[in-house]
Amino acid sequence: MAIVRKRDLKAMNVSELKKKLEETEQTIIAERASAKSSGRPSNSGRLRQSKRLRARILTFLSQKGEKV
Repeated sequence: MAIVRKRDLKAMNVSELKKKLEETEQTIIAERASAKSSGRPSNSGRLRQSKRLRARILTFLSQKGEKV
């Protein structure tokens, strides 16, 4: 997953943000699954980054008046 900057998120419309949110959720699920199977995540930095990205996306969606 590539790094997504705040200015890029601001430029996205609601449908793009929702699509990015779904992708981020899938990344989080995959990282948690790998952590469960091997005892630790394959890349803990990616898990942390994905969780922060999810929070940012949810913030931008709420600012645009969308309910998730």
